[in-house]
Amino acid sequence: MSDGLERTPRSGQGPGSEAPAASVGEWIRGAASEYVQGVRLWPLWLGLAVRDIRIRYKRTLLGPLWITLSMALTFTMLGMLFSALLENDIHHSLPHLAAGLATWGLVSGAAMEGPHIFVHSQHLIRSLRLPLTVHVLRQTTLNFFIFFHNALAALAAFVLLGGELNAAMLFWLVGLPVTFVTLFSGGLIFAILGARFRDLGPMVAVAMQLLFYMTPILWSPSDLPMARKYWITLNPLHHVIEMVRAPMLGRMPEPLSLGVAVGAAVVLGAGAFFLLGASRRRIAYWL
Repeated sequence: MSDGLERTPRSGQGPGSEAPAASVGEWIRGAASEYVQGVRLWPLWLGLAVRDIRIRYKRTLLGPLWITLSMALTFTMLGMLFSALLENDIHHSLPHLAAGLATWGLVSGAAMEGPHIFVHSQHLIRSLRLPLTVHVLRQTTLNFFIFFHNALAALAAFVLLGGELNAAMLFWLVGLPVTFVTLFSGGLIFAILGARFRDLGPMVAVAMQLLFYMTPILWSPSDLPMARKYWITLNPLHHVIEMVRAPMLGRMPEPLSLGVAVGAAVVLGAGAFFLLGASRRRIAYWL
């Protein structure tokens, strides 16, 4: 191959060897190197994400548009059902549901795939001297590609049911990068912990199933009585989702949601950085 990548294993991967101890300074320099090199290799992880999409829908009639069609059918049927059950105006409830499902797919996909990223990439990790961040960036980018296909259906539903495109939708230019940082950082944390503790994957899957019903996706915050509004306030996933969903519905996120989402990006980013610095030499032994 002519990509210039080294075909040598990551340091310390010989049988019976142990990862050498490192100081805090070495942790920081090592993690910074992983991040910088990962960003520099953007054509690699972007190309791999595109390849993953192409392989998934190879030789199908509609290709990736199956993602859009599947989402459109799902929120149309659920929107009609829940608008009848909750006696809500379908012109409001269906766009809310469509944008919520599209954004939930993005967030839950990052959470549930996170613990398996390094496990599924173990052959590459052992054979190529690539930054570990490349594997997480590849999966995060793939999740965003799928989201964009779903968002097309959600935006179409919003417009067809009387929604108007407005300046608030430009907040996507802020919400999407913040969400990318949040999901990349969370995915990196889960990838590291998932390589060490293999039970994390099933645990996260169960937790996300429960959180789906506790987060206003199928239902709207207005459906809750005032005494139960704290369910939403204390749910960080709601605030992260609102960073993307609110602009899709032509409105700005609430200040609380904005603050929590940015805070989550900062906290998860710092946690992922130091966890990577502390564990990057051990990950190969855990796989």
